[in-house]
Amino acid sequence: MSSFPQGTQFLFVGKLEAMTREQARALVEAGGGLCPSAVSEDLDYLVVGNENSPMYGGEKKPKQLKAEALIEAGAPIAVITEDEFLTLLGVEPSVPLEPHASEEDELNLSPSEEEAGGAEE
Repeated sequence: MSSFPQGTQFLFVGKLEAMTREQARALVEAGGGLCPSAVSEDLDYLVVGNENSPMYGGEKKPKQLKAEALIEAGAPIAVITEDEFLTLLGVEPSVPLEPHASEEDELNLSPSEEEAGGAEE
């Protein structure tokens, strides 16, 4: 995978198609980058997830609006799509890295528990 300068900051908004946000953060951190939780003038990239992206007809989220206001004020923030992020990393955008966790995985249900109606509380 391609790398980026040490300390490059990425913030993710919207739902990602190719991976979870946690997986995206792990890729950034493995490459020496940082993932702040808020938009600031120090941010390098605001990565907008492909699903429901305003770049594909969806609505802009508050973090994107804040980044755009900072850009208008002179901050060098790049607003990029999820596909552009993957390209930056040297990953083919059309191929998911790993599928999103299924509902069964998120609930940690084994097949026998699922058939029985899930874990009891």
